[in-house]
Amino acid sequence: MASFTIAAAAALLFCLLAADGCCAKNSNKTHHAPPSPGTSPPAPVSSANATDADTGGWLDARATWYGAPTGAGPDDNGGACGFKNVNLPPFSAMTSCGNEPLFKDGKGCGSCYQIRCVARNHPACSGVPETVIITDMNYFPVSRYHFDLSGTAFGAMALPGRNDQLRHAGIIDMQFKR
Repeated sequence: MASFTIAAAAALLFCLLAADGCCAKNSNKTHHAPPSPGTSPPAPVSSANATDADTGGWLDARATWYGAPTGAGPDDNGGACGFKNVNLPPFSAMTSCGNEPLFKDGKGCGSCYQIRCVARNHPACSGVPETVIITDMNYFPVSRYHFDLSGTAFGAMALPGRNDQLRHAGIIDMQFKR
């Protein structure tokens, strides 16, 4: 447990010291090396809620949300990964629980994913990618890949002014990539 805590602290410190923070949006720099074998989800394949179109590397998933509608998820602003104050940068409440293929027994803590929902899945979906960070474990998956997002992250996938409408859907089909 101590080595996990040290690793999590080191990852968070790296994120805080990086010029653009973890999973920086609109950055002109690439902050990560190619993933090591076994650290990313597999190449796009059909899933239970798959599309048959070329998705440009996007994988199908399902999303739910928890916590306050505009909150960071859990009551203590943390989770199984041990991060605290995830409502503040570099997390900025854009957090998610991941089921086992995403959480990876804790090795997925701090992993960044682009997520999006598209209009064919819900009329309030913007289709614009947003970035979330895995901060917790999802023990009750509803699909092969399941993101249990903070209310803030779930609403961020919506068209302007329609985040409450999207959150009212509860469970949506969406797409993600590392």
